Amino acid sequence: MTVHTTSVQTGTASVALIRNWPLTLLSAVLLPLLIGLGIWQMHRADEKAALNAAIDARLSMQPQNPAELTALQAYTPVRLLGYYSGEPYYLDNRTRSGKVGYEILQVFIAGEQRWLVNRGWVAAGSDRGRLPEVHWPLAAKVITGFLYPVADAQGQGSSADGATAARIQSLNSDLTSRLNLAQPLWTIRLSADSDTALVTDWQLLPSPPQRHTAYAVQWFAMAIALVLLWLFAATNIRERLRKK
Repeated sequence: MTVHTTSVQTGTASVALIRNWPLTLLSAVLLPLLIGLGIWQMHRADEKAALNAAIDARLSMQPQNPAELTALQAYTPVRLLGYYSGEPYYLDNRTRSGKVGYEILQVFIAGEQRWLVNRGWVAAGSDRGRLPEVHWPLAAKVITGFLYPVADAQGQGSSADGATAARIQSLNSDLTSRLNLAQPLWTIRLSADSDTALVTDWQLLPSPPQRHTAYAVQWFAMAIALVLLWLFAATNIRERLRKK
C-alpha cells in the first residue's frame, strides 16, 4: 500500500509541474519547426560553400577563346581580341557599396563574332535624367573576363537598337536576341585587370554561406528562447527552484 501511494504522488507531482497546457502544446509544435529551419539553413550554407569553391576553381583556369569552347559554362575565364562597337547600354538600379548606379553593357566584336560585354559599374549622377559619360577605346583591345548567363526576365529590356545609347531596367533575351550576338544567352563580365573594365566587384552568389549560417544561428537561438519561455511561463520550475 505504501508503494502505491508513493507512485500516485510521483505521477501527480510530474503532472503538476506543467501549469499551462496550451503553451506547452504550442511549444511542442514550434520547437521542432525552429530546429528544422536551423538545420536547413546549415545545409544551405554547406551548399553555398561548395558552390563558392567550384566557382573559385573554375575562375582560376587559364582564359580561353569562347569561340573555341564546345560547351559554355558560367564563370569560365575567356580572352578576346577585338573592339567595342556602338553606344553602351546602361543597366539601371545597380549598387556598389550602397551607391546607386549603372552596369555598362557594350557589344564587343572579335573576328566575326559579337559578344555582349558587361564592363562593370559607374555611379549615377545627381541628375537622374542624364546618363554618366562612358568612354571606350577605338583601337583593338584584348579583354579578359568570364562567361555569365543572361537571366531571361519577363518584359522588354529596351526599346532602343544597338546604335543608340539606352537606359535599360533588365537584361534579358528580348534585348540580346536583337543584337546579332554569337551567343544571345551569354554575356562576358570583365575581370578587374582588364584595362577597359570599370568598377567590377562582382557578386558571384546572391547570398554568401555566412548569411545562411547567421540565419541558422537565429533559428537555433529562437529555439533556445522558446524552451526557456516554456520553462518559466508554462511550468512550476521557478517555485521549485525557490524551495530548494
